[in-house]
Amino acid sequence: MHSVTKSGAGEIVTAIYRQKRRYLLAIAYNNSACRLDAEEALQEALCAFVRAYDPQGESPPLPWLILTLKRECWRRLRLNRRQWDRRKVAWDPEADYEEAGSVLESVPALGSAADESMVRCESVRRRLSPLKEDQRTALSLQAAGYSYEEIAEIKGWTYTKVSRCIREGREVLAA
Repeated sequence: MHSVTKSGAGEIVTAIYRQKRRYLLAIAYNNSACRLDAEEALQEALCAFVRAYDPQGESPPLPWLILTLKRECWRRLRLNRRQWDRRKVAWDPEADYEEAGSVLESVPALGSAADESMVRCESVRRRLSPLKEDQRTALSLQAAGYSYEEIAEIKGWTYTKVSRCIREGREVLAA
């Protein structure tokens, strides 16, 4: 009986993933700090679904998966914030620039693609920090390949709001 439940959940999650992949990724991108975290959170949510979802239970599968995905994204955000707070110091870009030469000589080469992705995530977070939340969301979804119309539909915004958020976000990034 236990293996039947697991295979049933596997079939359900496979069907949901095939039909709703872009939708699930949009939710993950909207609730994550970076693309890598979003994709990892989606994979973890899919695994959790197979491990824990009861096809004979009363809970509908898509809302169950969406809630699990959001919780995983939020868990990763909290974890990243805690790690960032431990390393947080008064950031002086001028000092970073001057010290970069000596620091880079003493830093060993990154050992894995995950390390490189983490560095990219930190860099992206710093660049996006001056943006308002809606600007960051709109730019992230556009970078993920969504059109203005799709972003408006996902977020429940008007086309004009999407356009304004993207335009103003680009202006902030260009400054």
